Amino acid sequence: MTSRSAELLRKIENDTGSLYPLYSDRSEAYKKAADALQSEGQLELATQARIEWLVFAFRETETFGTGGYFGPRFTRSDGTPFPDFYSMPPTTQRYLKDRVAATANPLHRSRYADFLWDKFRDAEAGAVAVEAYVQCGKLYHARGDTNLAFRAVRRACHLAAQFKKKDLQLAAKDAALELIDRLATSGDLTHVPRVADALLDLGELLSEPERTRLTERLEQARASFVSMRDYYLERATLKALRQLYAVSGQAEAERRVWRAEGESFEAEGDYKARLDGAGGGPVVAAQLYQLALNHFLNMGETERIENLKQKIEAAHRMGPTNFQEFVQLLRPSSTQG
Repeated sequence: MTSRSAELLRKIENDTGSLYPLYSDRSEAYKKAADALQSEGQLELATQARIEWLVFAFRETETFGTGGYFGPRFTRSDGTPFPDFYSMPPTTQRYLKDRVAATANPLHRSRYADFLWDKFRDAEAGAVAVEAYVQCGKLYHARGDTNLAFRAVRRACHLAAQFKKKDLQLAAKDAALELIDRLATSGDLTHVPRVADALLDLGELLSEPERTRLTERLEQARASFVSMRDYYLERATLKALRQLYAVSGQAEAERRVWRAEGESFEAEGDYKARLDGAGGGPVVAAQLYQLALNHFLNMGETERIENLKQKIEAAHRMGPTNFQEFVQLLRPSSTQG
């Protein structure tokens, strides 16, 4: 191996996000290393670098079930995915197990261990991934990247819930609570409901003071989202609150929050009814009123139904405020033909 190739590999191995902040950046760096090693005739080392290139090229998805968390980054014009798991070198599993044991970099340790769990169902590696993701969450937040911090802690919670190991579950729970506290204190509330949603996979481990603190943080986030008219995030926060009250056995509070989710659809409909253009207008409002109506029907809150029906009918009568302009655009010009 030339000094140039060795230096590049050392640089990647030692970096915890300052040089390669995104996994795609790290993937491209490993690809350069693989190409350089191939040109030098270092075929075994090139294959190892190629494995790391491909593992980091996979995209994290919202599918948390068996084998679906790491998905292709894109699909080629011929329909084949990239990366294609089934085209990876046959030594992939063995090499990644060696890397998990050898690397001290939590970014690498978490990715390799989780890949082994996701694709090869290696439970031992999956447990290692929980600890590594907890480290990553702290590292990312210290770097100011709340999106990657949220994703790391969320994944730690999902994995810990699957493995049923108390020490791992407590570590993931503590990491999630700590991240929520830091986000709430800094006013960066966007990811709070999503971290809480993952945390509540471990909800039975929350102590009474922790549940109280989490409730306060979620109410803080909700108030902020309402003030910004971010109804989507408000409902995500209400969903987390509803789960929290369910875990706590507070049936009355759980129903109150469930009702508030329907009221959020209706409030958004009222707001959108006053707007024109993209994302607003009577048609959008009618759809939101229908969602509210369905929500209250599922709850058995029949006293709200009639008022929502009237709002839906009124919105349909108004139609799109720019409807006539739309029709004019469809008509052929008098200069044509």
